Amino acid sequence: MFIGSWKINVIISFTGFSLVFIGSFSMNGLPTSLLRACLAFLFFYIVSYFVRWLWALASKDNALKTKEKLDIEESEQGEARKEEQYSEADIEKTSQYVKDLINN
Repeated sequence: MFIGSWKINVIISFTGFSLVFIGSFSMNGLPTSLLRACLAFLFFYIVSYFVRWLWALASKDNALKTKEKLDIEESEQGEARKEEQYSEADIEKTSQYVKDLINN
């Protein structure tokens, strides 16, 4: 899931709305200032949504790499344990079988 929530998008968007409205109201009338502020709200909402999506995607990839690394380490430890399970007799039988296959 995404980092944070939709509330972060709204807070960032409202901040952009306020800044654009205050900056625009000194030079333009109320309808023009409100229109520009609403467009800024929409722009900031979409941009903050996209940034949160990218952040979540980057975090997910990093988490997957970490999980894969742990899985590999666990499998290597498991293989090391498997090697310890063979007795000397099993090793001798296997080596004799391989020698017989080579000679035939």
